Amino acid sequence: MRRTRFRFVLLCLAACLLAACAGKNVPTRDGTLPSWMQTPRDLRDFPQNLEVYARHAGSDRRLLDADAQAAMDAGFDRIFFGPWEMTKTSMRRRDVGSIFRKARGFRRDGARWSQEEWDAMARNAHLAAFPSRAARAITLRATDLREMPTHEPRFSEPTPDPRANPFDYFQYSLLPPGTPLLVAHASLDGRWYFVECPVAGGWVDAGDVAFVDDAFRQLWRGGTFAALLRDRVRLPGPAGQEAGIGAVFPLVRVHADGACDVLVPFRGPDGMAAGAEVTLPAGVAARKPLPLTPGNVAMVGNVMMGQPYGWGGMFGERDCSALTRDLFTPFGIWLPRNSVAQARRGVVVPLEGLSAREKEARVLADGVPFLSLVGMRGHIMLYVGPYKGRPAIFHNVWGVRVVEDGDDDARCVIGRAVVTSLTPGSELKNLYRPVTFVDRLRTLTTPAGPRP
Repeated sequence: MRRTRFRFVLLCLAACLLAACAGKNVPTRDGTLPSWMQTPRDLRDFPQNLEVYARHAGSDRRLLDADAQAAMDAGFDRIFFGPWEMTKTSMRRRDVGSIFRKARGFRRDGARWSQEEWDAMARNAHLAAFPSRAARAITLRATDLREMPTHEPRFSEPTPDPRANPFDYFQYSLLPPGTPLLVAHASLDGRWYFVECPVAGGWVDAGDVAFVDDAFRQLWRGGTFAALLRDRVRLPGPAGQEAGIGAVFPLVRVHADGACDVLVPFRGPDGMAAGAEVTLPAGVAARKPLPLTPGNVAMVGNVMMGQPYGWGGMFGERDCSALTRDLFTPFGIWLPRNSVAQARRGVVVPLEGLSAREKEARVLADGVPFLSLVGMRGHIMLYVGPYKGRPAIFHNVWGVRVVEDGDDDARCVIGRAVVTSLTPGSELKNLYRPVTFVDRLRTLTTPAGPRP
C-alpha cells in the first residue's frame, strides 16, 4: 500500500471525514488508537473475528487434501533452503549498485540524505569487489533485510513520527530467526553482509547472522519442522531472541500435551552457528504443515488481527504481503515477498475489465474462502468468504485514498490488520474520484502447487 502524505496525518481531518469515520472505534491489538488512525464503517459492520467466517466456510473442512498439501510443503522447504544449495550469488554487481548512484529521501531527523553520505555508504559497500564470497549462513534473530548497508531510514518526506508514516524505503523485509542465507559479499568495515535469502537479496547486519558448516546444515534440514502459531514468542536459550508467525525451526519432538521441542540457532564459541534445544508450550508451535482448514487459518490469522501496519517489517510489524506470507507458512504454502509476485502464484482469474459488481460476483463464485488471494496494484488480500452477500477480505492495510486540503494523495488511515469489504471507505465524502479497492482489483489467485 502506498504511503500517506505525512502532513495529512498531522492535520485534523475535515469535518466530512470525521463524520464518515465516527462511531465505534476498533482499536489496534494493543488496545490503542492513535489520533491519526481511523475506523471506517466496514470495521464496524464486518466482524473482526475470523472464526465467524471460518464457521460459515466449515471450520474443519480441508481446503487441500493431505497429499496436495504435502507436495506444497515439500516445495516450501526446497525454496526455503534454496540459498544453502547455491554455490554463487545470482545477483549482478550493477543491480546491487544501482541504488548508490543518487541520494534521495529523508533521514530520521527530517534532513535530506546528502550525496556525500550516499557516497560514503557506496565506498563502504565496496562493490568493486562484489561478489567477494559465497558462504552459507543463518539468521540468529529477527533480521532486517535492507536495500543499503545502514540502519538509518529513507523516507520520501520529512517524518517526525515514523509510526504515523511507517514507510522506510530502505526496508525490504524482516527475516525470521532461522532463515537460511547465502552471504555473497561483506562491506569494507565488516559490519554488513549482502545476502541472498528465500525472499530477496539485500544487506543484513553481520551481527544478526552466523555461518554454518555441513554438519549444521544436515542437522537443520534433516527432519521435520515446527512452525510458530503465535507472535512475540520469547525463545529460551543462549540468544534470547523473539520470533513470531512465519518462523520455522527443526522439530525434535512433540509432547503428549502438545508442547514442542525445537532447535533454535545461536552463535557458538567458535563463531559458527549451533543449535540449542528449547521447549515451546502447547499452542505456540505445531508440526508443519498444519492441516489447511478455515478454522486453523482463522486461528493463526486472529493472532494478527488488529496488529499495526509496518512496511517491510518496520517495528517488527507486517505489511499486506507479509501478513499473507506469514499466515500461510504454518500450512507449508510458500508465497513470494511482494504483492505482485503473490498475485501471480497459483491459478489466476483475471478481474480487469469487469465492473465492480461483476468483480464481487466473480470473487464469490470462484474464490476459496481462507485460500484465495485478491490482488490489486500494490496490495494483496485474503478472501475469507461471503458476509451478508458480499466478499469479506482480511488484510493489513495502510489506508484509503482521499482528497484533503487540495492533496489528492492523502489517506484516511486504517493502519492495521482488519476485515473489510472490497469497498472500504466507500462512505467517505472526500474519497478520491471516488475510487475504492474493487475498482482497482486485477486478480483472484488460488495457490495450486509449488513452483521451484
